[in-house]
Amino acid sequence: MKAVKICVLMMFVLSASVCFASEAVPDPDNSPGSSRQMMGEIEQIIYGYVAKGGLIERLGKVEEDLFGRSLPGTIAERHAAILNFLENGTDEQPSMMFKLGVAEWVVDKKIRASEPAIRRLEDLETNLTGASRAGNPIVMRVESLLATLIMDPVSAVPVTIPANTVMKFRFMDELSPAKSKAGDSVRLELANDLIVNQNLVAPAGSLLLTEVKSVKRPGMFGMPGEVRLTFSELKPLGPQRPSVWAGSESQKAIKEARTTGGRGEGAVIGAGAVSIAGAALLGPVGLVSGVFIRGNSIKIPAGSVTFLQISGDCTVAAYPIPISLQKPDNNIVTKQPAKEDSSGGYNPDRDTIIKGDVFNRNSYGTPANANSGGDFELPPEQNVN
Repeated sequence: MKAVKICVLMMFVLSASVCFASEAVPDPDNSPGSSRQMMGEIEQIIYGYVAKGGLIERLGKVEEDLFGRSLPGTIAERHAAILNFLENGTDEQPSMMFKLGVAEWVVDKKIRASEPAIRRLEDLETNLTGASRAGNPIVMRVESLLATLIMDPVSAVPVTIPANTVMKFRFMDELSPAKSKAGDSVRLELANDLIVNQNLVAPAGSLLLTEVKSVKRPGMFGMPGEVRLTFSELKPLGPQRPSVWAGSESQKAIKEARTTGGRGEGAVIGAGAVSIAGAALLGPVGLVSGVFIRGNSIKIPAGSVTFLQISGDCTVAAYPIPISLQKPDNNIVTKQPAKEDSSGGYNPDRDTIIKGDVFNRNSYGTPANANSGGDFELPPEQNVN
């Protein structure tokens, strides 16, 4: 294979460092915005764990793994620039995690958002080429992978998800009053792609941010246990986090899915779900909502599904799907999915595909030439052959 030549984006690194220098100050504690907190967040994204050791050594390893060299600037500036590179990107370049998600979706038609970036990348490389390219800078490997998969550069454009858009989610972890405790994270993944005007907002496998709010253990004399689970934000491809809640449209979808048998997906969690000991969707609290489970020995097993809806119009970054990868128009689910559409009614197995005048190209600048010709700009003075 022809060698891929890459360099780091000096302007991006310097501008990110300047933008974040006033917000992130080296600090030994783990408060939000501190260097230690950002270091841990970076390591979680890349490796799936927080490493031990001093900040300097850990930062050097991350920079070597990502770019093949160290970045300029203070510790705080370097932390902030890396985090911005991984999650936010710029007007000209989507973030690295955005691009990795696109590559994964092209290959597998879903993403593994709960897995660390390095594992997702290694699995993609092994699947496509038979071997991992471990040892090369991660950003080079992502760009090389994209250049192999698709001709057009990966860009991000702004789209608006209409309020009340209904989405189907699947529990990845078991939930029960006997095992759960307040503060536990409970993973839910998007069951189907969320697409707006042929722009991919959130692939199947995207995570919903959730937390166990409170737990009451089963008591004596048949006193039931309780678990209150809050739903707050969806993590799509871009850095924006649309808020979700359990409103009337998602309850219609729950009712419809239960009527049709849940499509073999396991229990459907929702209002009046007496088959799982009275699980019920609560109304919104601000812009969040939750599930309230009550019973003596109940549990929600992994694989159970529920439906939630976007709480209000939300503009997010999305991937413009090339014509060769677009899905047929007969898979349309509008923001009121319980009503009949041109394809014969609501089908919970379909992707959520929204069509309409909600597309806006003006907020995120021009599309990026991220992987055109297999080239990518990386940290300064870095050429990888």
